[in-house]
Amino acid sequence: MADLARLAAEAGSADPLVLPREEAHPAGMLLGAAGFGLGLLAAQVSFAGRETLGWVALAMLCVAMWLHARLRRVAGGWRVDFAARRVEPLGPASPSRDAPVALDGAGWSIQVAPGERRAHVAIDLRHADRGRVARLLDVPARRTAQLEALDRLAATLSRRLDIERSGPRLRDS
Repeated sequence: MADLARLAAEAGSADPLVLPREEAHPAGMLLGAAGFGLGLLAAQVSFAGRETLGWVALAMLCVAMWLHARLRRVAGGWRVDFAARRVEPLGPASPSRDAPVALDGAGWSIQVAPGERRAHVAIDLRHADRGRVARLLDVPARRTAQLEALDRLAATLSRRLDIERSGPRLRDS
């Protein structure tokens, strides 16, 4: 998962800043499919060691779930160029929404909002007329330290891009 404290610290001085979009690594899914297949084999075919194979399949499924939750890979994201006041997608981008954005004119804001999944918090780039232009970051934030780092990151993005900050504040101060 994205190290929010590191991102918040880098946002103060890095130019450009890379905000990665992370997703589950396929290793968990592949191991889970293999464990499921072994489990089906153990349940359908009668042979010596069938019970052992069933336990191995169950262990594989447990490890697969752990890998799916913990093993992440970067699959795109956003590059924020503070000097040029520009935000560009990294990696594959959908032509309709994820185009480079120049922050010229008024109406731009950085908004903290609920993320796509439960217990996720997102940082969105919004425009008054166009709505959400880009979801810059969408990460799980369950602990107070994560929420504070996310709040610092949003405040720093807003300050360095010289645009308004909207949405809830995640910490007191």
